[in-house]
Amino acid sequence: MRTPLLILPGRNNSGPQHWQTLWQERMPDAVRLQTVSWADPDLSDWIAALDRAIEACSAPPILIAHSMGCLLSVCWAQLDRPNLSIAGAFLVAPPNFKRDGFPSPSFTQIPESPLPYPALVIASTNDPYCSIEVAAGLAKSWEAGFVSVGARGHISTEPNNGDWQEGWLLLEAFAAGLRVQL
Repeated sequence: MRTPLLILPGRNNSGPQHWQTLWQERMPDAVRLQTVSWADPDLSDWIAALDRAIEACSAPPILIAHSMGCLLSVCWAQLDRPNLSIAGAFLVAPPNFKRDGFPSPSFTQIPESPLPYPALVIASTNDPYCSIEVAAGLAKSWEAGFVSVGARGHISTEPNNGDWQEGWLLLEAFAAGLRVQL
């Protein structure tokens, strides 16, 4: 049985050229988070949306999170949800929520404690929203694996990212480590 993929976009919902959208097209049974507001993220709304999305999955999913979606998965992990579980989290380009001008006040109190599920943080050396050092520190505090993919910007729709095949290979390796099938 294949493990469900749950796409957690960042602010503004990862548009049509974003690798998350392209991966969702590759995996038609993937579920995508649906929030009330993508432009003005509210953590309580996003957590309720994540609860609904996990409930809709046939088995504990792998979270495929980008940017603020990473922060959402970390906040959700700290809640008591005995009937909901996930297989693991693939956390791409977490933003530095402590930086000046962070766009969503409800996403600034992010836990920096071990996650209760396997996780892998993927970061870029030239992400304008988070330095590689901060990303590595978050991975360490979350007790997640860490991979630097070099200069890829925010690992979004930058030129040459396309469907981000390198990331797909990392996801396959992560899933193999979980002993689950994509």
